[in-house]
Amino acid sequence: MIRDARDVPVSSGTPQALIGYETALAQFQSYVGDPIATLDATLAEAPDFVIGHLFKALALFTASEKQFMPLALASLYEADRHLSRATDRERALAAATHHLLGGDWGLACRGLDAVLMEYPRDAMTLQVAHLVDFFRGDAQNLRNRVSRVLPHWDESVRGYSYVLGMHAFGLEEMNQYAEAEAAGRRALTLEPKDAWAVHAVTHVMEMQGRIEEGISWLESRRDDWGPDNTFAFHNWWHLALFHMDAARYERVLALYDAVIHPEPAQFVLPLIDATALLWRLHLEKIDVGARFGLVADEWEARQERDHGFYAFNDFHAMLAFAATGRHEAMTRQLERLATAAAQKGSNGPATREVCLPLAHGIAEFARERYSAAIDCIEPVRDIAQRFGGSHAQRDLLTLTLIEAALRANQHSRARHYLAERVVHKPASAWAHRLTRRMSPSAANPVSRLAA
Repeated sequence: MIRDARDVPVSSGTPQALIGYETALAQFQSYVGDPIATLDATLAEAPDFVIGHLFKALALFTASEKQFMPLALASLYEADRHLSRATDRERALAAATHHLLGGDWGLACRGLDAVLMEYPRDAMTLQVAHLVDFFRGDAQNLRNRVSRVLPHWDESVRGYSYVLGMHAFGLEEMNQYAEAEAAGRRALTLEPKDAWAVHAVTHVMEMQGRIEEGISWLESRRDDWGPDNTFAFHNWWHLALFHMDAARYERVLALYDAVIHPEPAQFVLPLIDATALLWRLHLEKIDVGARFGLVADEWEARQERDHGFYAFNDFHAMLAFAATGRHEAMTRQLERLATAAAQKGSNGPATREVCLPLAHGIAEFARERYSAAIDCIEPVRDIAQRFGGSHAQRDLLTLTLIEAALRANQHSRARHYLAERVVHKPASAWAHRLTRRMSPSAANPVSRLAA
């Protein structure tokens, strides 16, 4: 029986197939290259390569788009055809993949973790589980799932830097900022081009309001994470957020046009970032020209096909429809979400508990019924991790809540959430801008914090 570079057994294939697997894994970890194309070429030469078929199915799922599910299911079917000769690890991984593609992401994560119990150096399974934890908003396991295997890794094991980068992000999402930054920087000493580790340290700076330092961090490492990297769009988005905080709106729009959304999005993840950035500009009443209309067009086309698969995606579609005043599209989206809320599996509860009330809140905001928007958004804000995303991505909810309170002249409520923001990000200019929109008062605690 052959083994991969981390001494994990593989049941089938040839030494050449294993080289293809390792190449695809490096591409998956680094976001440089096309792991699906590499796996397709490998499987054409080794059609009984079980782990290759499973890797393809899982990698396709991590795109978080319904359109890829037929291909993922076909890959899983091909793996199933050869399971009689598979290892215990591959059979367990196939079972977890069935749960994942069947919509029960929680049960799938238990299955993935069962694989990691026996094979803690299974780098592919670890990264897939990490991404599914992110999609589920499971911050504890973003950290702890990596923690549970970390003692089995060191600098002698291929891909150790990427494990450290994942751990850094999990630590950040658990608000352990010093530990997260240390882990991310250590990962980058081993692999300077690890875009995920750069991203983890960037999140620390975002959450601590280290705006100018964050800009310098991303700009100084741009040659590491920028060229030919399929994750670069998200780090560019973070750079735009830093400039957004500093009210450098022309720079934000220049980044949007050049590197965040220069053309219609091929995949949904860049479209989410484009939408989220434009919504923040919309809250600030910045003229974005035709950009939001084009994004809303993309969402309308996608939602015909992809709605009801992942609530986080569906919510961002609602933002685009609301910002562009597409009331028919908003109504249709609310109807779709009501249907999705009744689904079994993981997306139903996420839609029912988080996405649907938030979407109603965004619809009320678009109709300028700001008090009603608050009534929808406020009860959900503190449980919104249930529909995925990071702290930085979900910050959009707090910004919308504050803006709704300001427009509804509910200054006590706006002041309440602004105080939280200023305490957490004392150097951030954004909270100070929002504070100045309220009537100045010597008794205003936010004014004192912002001073």
